[in-house]
Amino acid sequence: MIRSALQEGEVVIYANTDVTGPIVEGFERRFPGIKARFVEVTSSKLEQAVLTEAKPGAGVADLIWSSSMDIQIKLINDGYAQTYQSKEAGDLPRWAVWRDQGFGITAEPIVFAYNKRLLKPGDVPRSHAALLEALRTDPGRWRGRIAVYDAQASGVGLMYLSADTQIYPDAWALMSEIGRSQPSLDVAGGVILGKLDTGERLLAYNMNAFYAHWWSEHRNPDVAYVRPEDYHLSISRVAFIPRHAPHPNAARLFLDYLISDEGQATLKQAGFTPVRDAGAEATGARPIRVGPALLANLDQARRASLLSEWRSRMQPPANAD
Repeated sequence: MIRSALQEGEVVIYANTDVTGPIVEGFERRFPGIKARFVEVTSSKLEQAVLTEAKPGAGVADLIWSSSMDIQIKLINDGYAQTYQSKEAGDLPRWAVWRDQGFGITAEPIVFAYNKRLLKPGDVPRSHAALLEALRTDPGRWRGRIAVYDAQASGVGLMYLSADTQIYPDAWALMSEIGRSQPSLDVAGGVILGKLDTGERLLAYNMNAFYAHWWSEHRNPDVAYVRPEDYHLSISRVAFIPRHAPHPNAARLFLDYLISDEGQATLKQAGFTPVRDAGAEATGARPIRVGPALLANLDQARRASLLSEWRSRMQPPANAD
């Protein structure tokens, strides 16, 4: 396979992240005859890109890598991925591999992010139950100070909402109190973190720890986060090789690299939580499994019901305190 990959000479990766420098450098150092080219594509456009390139001869991407787990699983389920029995996959958690086609590469905690200049660490709710209690007992303090993903417009926001309602018995009560606080409903994580940065908002509910950490390191050290102590969701960036990848051998080699010891160490260097570290991060973790259960989020009837309930919680009565 290495010889064939060297003949291909290139691997093109579509990903919804721009934090890829160490990964490219590590792979090209390991396989100097193969160029790794990342193309940043937003989650909302990745699906269309795969569909557009689905015909023989039309392919550009050799690997699709995205944190929109449900969309990735839908594309795999619809036949747009090829099967690859990676020799490295045996060391991954069972929940991270589906049909030898979808591979979870990371295990990223979903956290509460906050502005530590305006909200002291001792005042930060450290569990979902604590946040619910804080919103109930001192609503004035939180009015207009919480940011949350708009589940209707954000695929990742809907995925988090769906998981919360399956795990946390008081999830809808918490959504009601967040809605009562008059939160900002945002689509992009960068917008949410920007509001924490400026102090417009104090706390962001359900933020990827990777983004919060990056923001703290590179933008504003006032942005911090806590991992909820009762439970925290854990998401994975799922990778698959498109059925008509122009450089399939290079794609397999790159996928092997991502889930190898060396590649996982490189991911950690780039700020991701490698999936092989999932055991160390397991306390309270509720991984969203790579597999068909994610398709339920895309069922139109279930989606409509979930969003109808969510909208009602985000729009409290006009006379609410």
